[in-house]
Amino acid sequence: MKKNVLTIVLLLFAAILYAQDRTLLEIDNEKIDADEFIHIFKKNAGNNGNVTRKDVDEYMDLFVNFKLKVHEGQALGLDTSRSFKQEIAGYRKQLAQPYLSDKSIEDELVKEAYDRMQYDVNVSHILITVSSNASPEDTLKAWNKINEAYKRATKGENFSKLADEYSQDPSVAKNHGDLGYCTVFGLVYEFETAMYNTKPGEISAPFRTKFGYHILKVNDKRPAKGRYKIAHIMIVSPQDATDEQKKEAKETINDVYAQLKQGADFAKMADEYSADRRTAVKGGELGWISVGGRMIREFEEAAFNIKNVGDISEIVSTGYGYHIIKLLEKEPIKSFDECKAELKSKVSGNMRSYKGRDVVIANLKKEYGVKDMQKKIAPFYKSYVTDSIFSGTWEIDSTLKLDKIIFQIKDEKYTEKDFAQYLMKFNIKQDPVDIKMLVQNAYKQFGDKCIIEYEEKHLEEKYPSFRYLMKEYHDGILLFALTNEAVWNKAIADTMGLEAYYETVKDNYKWGDRYYVQTFKCKDEKTAIALLDAFSHNNPLKKDNIISKLNAKDSTAVVVGESALSEKGQSLLVDNAIREHKVNQDTVQAIYRNKDNIVTWITYQQPRTKELSEIRGIVTAAYQDYLEKLWIESLRKKYTVKIHNEMLDQIVKELSENKQ
Repeated sequence: MKKNVLTIVLLLFAAILYAQDRTLLEIDNEKIDADEFIHIFKKNAGNNGNVTRKDVDEYMDLFVNFKLKVHEGQALGLDTSRSFKQEIAGYRKQLAQPYLSDKSIEDELVKEAYDRMQYDVNVSHILITVSSNASPEDTLKAWNKINEAYKRATKGENFSKLADEYSQDPSVAKNHGDLGYCTVFGLVYEFETAMYNTKPGEISAPFRTKFGYHILKVNDKRPAKGRYKIAHIMIVSPQDATDEQKKEAKETINDVYAQLKQGADFAKMADEYSADRRTAVKGGELGWISVGGRMIREFEEAAFNIKNVGDISEIVSTGYGYHIIKLLEKEPIKSFDECKAELKSKVSGNMRSYKGRDVVIANLKKEYGVKDMQKKIAPFYKSYVTDSIFSGTWEIDSTLKLDKIIFQIKDEKYTEKDFAQYLMKFNIKQDPVDIKMLVQNAYKQFGDKCIIEYEEKHLEEKYPSFRYLMKEYHDGILLFALTNEAVWNKAIADTMGLEAYYETVKDNYKWGDRYYVQTFKCKDEKTAIALLDAFSHNNPLKKDNIISKLNAKDSTAVVVGESALSEKGQSLLVDNAIREHKVNQDTVQAIYRNKDNIVTWITYQQPRTKELSEIRGIVTAAYQDYLEKLWIESLRKKYTVKIHNEMLDQIVKELSENKQ
């Protein structure tokens, strides 16, 4: 009885395996399944749900040729080379990115950035610095400090004075907390978000960035200025200049300004007076500037206060000296469709892109049932990691086993040793912070890294679309390298082979009736008649000698004009000459003069076989096709090809029903 049950179980198991076998093609010992064929068919041949066996058979022939080449490349070990592995790994890294970030979050961030682009915000802030690795005690001190400033600010105390008193931003000594006008991508994302979410005249609640805790006040919010193209004239007056030098600089800029107001040319004045010689030679042109860009604040604000193109600013004083700015062009904010690609690139290269990644990590933790094992890293901040990590000299005790599991994703286990190696990235010269916070934050980063790496490693198993995409890149790179060697380069380098091939096909390449037309522009009627007469009584092949004689006294007497050699319908010059002078195959040679003293010389050339030098590119391409055909024939002889026709019938059915 037990034997019978076991037999039934084995038979059922075999039946299941057989039912799941979707092998379509076998090349020697390699099996290629139907799903790969369906994927490529739908991608390249399309699928309107009305697929016939003939359609599939025709594409199958191409598919077999393609797979034979790939099989040959693998047999030669081309996909095991270091260069191949590096190239495919690089592509895989790029192709994996969309699977490791939430696209909906990315789309939201792009749209959010565009909406924020519509406004420039004038903002002031107060910063209390605190490291992300600070101890809870130090973090609490910073939090209490920023809240103290926040309460005073919301009660109406002067924000600039509070910034002078509280802010630990090094720039506060000069700007009293006032950052001027800012826009999207100009500041860290958390600050930018608080800035755009706060109404003019209001103060934000305390928030944290990588620099510490902030509060901010929005002083003004205006429609975005876009980009301005500007020019300037600069008179140098450095901070350490003498009183006499400062007086001279002031007088010079006043004089230049007065002349400009009276209509003097800005570009000429820049060239004559501007100390910025790099731009002076270009009329003072600085190019395009944007809000919160590379210009110093006083200069930028003066530039964006110019209303009309062509206007100039008042005299502007900066740390470099004095400036007069001219507005050359304005460019408003572009439409969303025009900005989308650039914004997407900026978002992906910006810290805000981690929002999409964080969503993916959170979802993966739930999907894989990742448990918090943070308690297991206590030995690291209690004894393993010492203050030497802040001087870059920390070394883990070599006597420690470090074999305990501290992180796990399904069947993938990570030990203390793995984490210790990760901690080495923090083993650099740096300001000391709380070791416990350093280790805990590092552990979170370590866990996120492990999850992303685990997901990336299993993408082929999880997503058929990614598996097929990687297969396409693998086969494509392999095929390119192999075809380049077996066909393309061979056709170009094999001169003797090309010439021999040309001899077998040259009768397929012939010129039809052709006409050579050459025009000569003569300076007057007398010269034109002399040229016509000379051509009529001499061998036209000696035309260069004839023209040289006519041009001996005056080099412009005869100017050689257009020329063309072609069949009818391929050159306007030839077609016009044939029509105007009624030339045909019976006309061996004809010379004409028109009323504009243009002499036209026409000769008829009989049909002939095209020389290899005339059609080398065309013949080379045909030779490549010929070599590829021979190559395919040799591969079909070299390898055993078996097509499962019953699976082809199934594919036709699936494609027709549009199931896949």
